[in-house]
Order: sequence, then C-alpha cells, then structure tokens
Amino acid sequence: MFDFGKIWAFPTDTSFGLGVRADDFSTLEKLAKLKKRKSEQKFSLMVRDFEMLKNFAEVPADFPENFFTEKPRTAILKPTQNLPKSKFWPEDSVAFRVCTIPEIAEKISFPITATSANLSGDLPIFSTKKLRENFGDRVQIFEKFPELPERSASEIWDFTESRPKRLR
Repeated sequence: MFDFGKIWAFPTDTSFGLGVRADDFSTLEKLAKLKKRKSEQKFSLMVRDFEMLKNFAEVPADFPENFFTEKPRTAILKPTQNLPKSKFWPEDSVAFRVCTIPEIAEKISFPITATSANLSGDLPIFSTKKLRENFGDRVQIFEKFPELPERSASEIWDFTESRPKRLR
C-alpha cells in the first residue's frame, strides 16, 4: 500500500493521518507542500509493530511494551542508523508511533509518516468525505473506515533523556 510516489490517507488511533514512506524523499516534499507545512515543522513516523520500532529507534530496556496499545501515544526516541536522515525529522530524536490498526499495520513494510490529515493549523479529520473535500485525488484513501470517532491527539513522551518526560 505505501508505495513510492503516493500519499495515503489512513485511519490512526486518533484521526486520519497522511503517510508516505520515510525513504521516499520526493514524496515527503510533496506531502509537506500538500499540508502547507512550515519548514521547521517535523513529521512523526509510524512503524508496523514493536519489532520494527526496535530496528529504527533506540528503545530503552525498560520501555513499557504496552505503551502504544494502552492509549494513543507518541514516543520520542533516538533513531538508529537504519532510519534515513531527513530534514523532515531531527537527527537526534524522532517521534514514533506504532500502528494499532491491524489492517493498516500489515501494509507497513518501512516506516511511514504519521502526520495528521489536515492542513497545518486546521482541525483533525475524522471522515473520508472531509478528506476528499480537502485533498481530492492528491491522496489515496484507505476506504475501509469511512468515519472515525472524534478523539483527542495522542500523548507525547520524550524517552531521549534518563527519565521519560510527558510533553503533551
């Protein structure tokens, strides 16, 4: 599903997100333009599962395995050398999410962006109807979930220091 050259709209555990492969630099540029993002705004990344996370991030030994499944959460972690360097995320700390929707997780073969599917500054999107209004045919929509319940944004925790710190 997450092929080179395509921007996908897909459900997350909070709202619809927009995903492109983290190693597809030209489509990352297209995504930033589509969202009308400022250059200093960074993308968070989503991985298929905890094993994939450990391949692309330095996960502390005492990291709670249920961290991502207990409630919507984002973890800021130090990336490993396996994660491509990009201007779209910091070199020393990257915000990661683990996909909790099996139908989406099975389609992730490499980390993808997990940015919300709205223009910068707008409210999150919870329906495919609103996705079509905002983006037309510029994104491929994962149609299995036409409506999502309105939920709050994920908690954000920083694990790059000796003690985890909640940022949001």
